[in-house]
Amino acid sequence: MLDLHTHVLPGLDDGAVDLAAGVALCRRLHEQGVTTVVATPHWHSPRFDVDGAGITTAWDTLRTTVAGELPNLTLVLGAEHHCSGLEDPASFVAGCRPLGDSRVVLVELPDDHLPANAWATLFALLRAGRRPVLAHPERCRGLRGQRDQMTAFVEAGGLLQLTLGHLLGVHGWRMRWHSRGLLRRYPKSCLIASDSHDLGVRRPQWDRLPASWRPFVPVDLRAVSSWGSANYLGKI
Repeated sequence: MLDLHTHVLPGLDDGAVDLAAGVALCRRLHEQGVTTVVATPHWHSPRFDVDGAGITTAWDTLRTTVAGELPNLTLVLGAEHHCSGLEDPASFVAGCRPLGDSRVVLVELPDDHLPANAWATLFALLRAGRRPVLAHPERCRGLRGQRDQMTAFVEAGGLLQLTLGHLLGVHGWRMRWHSRGLLRRYPKSCLIASDSHDLGVRRPQWDRLPASWRPFVPVDLRAVSSWGSANYLGKI
């Protein structure tokens, strides 16, 4: 089982505060049945001062420790790209950090608005042969009322990553309602991930995953690359 959105890298953002916390989070994920964890630190977010060198250092430290303590757990490096509207689409595509060696790119939108160039950026990723995954679209208030644009995005090959805690109602009825609505509306384009940050409020919830939702959880990154994409040509 793959968890494609986690904040296990230590000391970078609002995820694991140190190495011990990162390893503990990886251990909890593994105990709950996850075999591959994708580390997705915030990238280009105005909230966090995260740079490439910091990611490399945190990644090397965590990967080495996990290899010794959790040898059956696979770690993959990626990023959660913040689409703030400050970058033009071409620059965004050029600077993207895909998940591992796949063509999958995790993109986060602001919670309170939809940037003017958001759709242009997402479709630019598709034209470049990438597979954009919208991180927790249920949180973005700017996406509400954008049903036509969302339909065009998923029909072109875009994916929607819903957060398990939101689907379960852990973070309130609004997130439960919005995330389940997206799951019903776009079932072929939805993926479930934990977006886990710690062992507290934003802890993994895989032990509560209903059997009926298991088909929305990929087994590996290769499955994500072709997820629901019978008509996806890699370009539009």
